[in-house]
Amino acid sequence: MQGYESIFILDPEATQEQQTSLLDKLKNLINTHGGAVVHHSVWGRRKLAYEVKKRQYGIYHLFYLDQTPQALKALENQFRLEDGVIKWLSVAVEDVDAEFASFEKLKSEGTIAQSMTE
Repeated sequence: MQGYESIFILDPEATQEQQTSLLDKLKNLINTHGGAVVHHSVWGRRKLAYEVKKRQYGIYHLFYLDQTPQALKALENQFRLEDGVIKWLSVAVEDVDAEFASFEKLKSEGTIAQSMTE
């Protein structure tokens, strides 16, 4: 199934309740615009390659969405409005399930596994 991959970084100073509330808000927004979050992966708190909005760390999240352009557009507009989202990137992918499977394999066996445990 074709779809979209959207990675975004949340403010590390946000509380767990604020993060949960924001994630629920984003998922509801996607559902409201006819889309669906197929997979959601949390990478956790990680050091940024460079400082973004005076932050050196961020909490990474990865959404795999079905192919609904209106939902992606609404999601990216919401990213712009939210203070809790410090950076994001969305790309189209050919097969959402295959992309997620290969990412999970890299996360558990490959070079990503080493960097995620650090």
